[in-house]
Amino acid sequence: MRIIFTSVFLVSLIVSLFATTAFCFGRSLLMGTIQFPYTVKEVPSMRIYYGGKIIKTDVHVIIPKITFEIGKGNRQNRFYFLVTPTISYDFKKTPDNDWEHNTIAHLKVPEGKDYKFYVMDLIEDTSSILDRDSIEILRQQELQNIQSAYHWEVHEEHLPENGKIPDATIIVCFFPEFIENIKGGSHIELPTIVIKSDIINAIGSEKKLHEESIKLQLASLNSDTIHAKTKQEVKSDQRRTLIMNLIT
Repeated sequence: MRIIFTSVFLVSLIVSLFATTAFCFGRSLLMGTIQFPYTVKEVPSMRIYYGGKIIKTDVHVIIPKITFEIGKGNRQNRFYFLVTPTISYDFKKTPDNDWEHNTIAHLKVPEGKDYKFYVMDLIEDTSSILDRDSIEILRQQELQNIQSAYHWEVHEEHLPENGKIPDATIIVCFFPEFIENIKGGSHIELPTIVIKSDIINAIGSEKKLHEESIKLQLASLNSDTIHAKTKQEVKSDQRRTLIMNLIT
């Protein structure tokens, strides 16, 4: 009886470990950056949403930038960036076209609000595909060489007329008119959002920039209620860094 119990216990433990490993390592980590010009002495805070969650951001002092991290599915190669002051949502409709007030159909940009919307595709270079003829050589490559085998293709598009925001959209609540461009990136980094160098002159002063940013934060309180706060547990092995999101 003791042997049977031990065998059952070991099988149960192996199954549990396998399930935990699959859950923890199902998503990898992508770093995002919003780069401000050096004329900004103190970077304002921003609200960022992704995947139904409020994304934790880090404000840097020496280099004026905001960084954040999101999860990436193993086969997920397309993402979207949306920069807009505020977002809203539509409710699902019943068959007779009445609103179901407790069920949200999708997020949207409110009518008349400005925005910038970018489609981003992570592309594997042809040379890296050919190199896979020798798996052993690929395994021995340094991380820097592996990163150079991927690039992002980014292009700006318009949302549909109803303002519906697609899934896998990184929503940045900020002023779209101050976005210079989106560039760079690798297989572990999203393209960088670059803020215009004349943002202080355009808005009036750095004090005014912070005042307007606070207003955006306050306007986001309504959207916060439909997004979960996210805790991040990061796990690493010799080849990659992976992330598990925990909703609290």
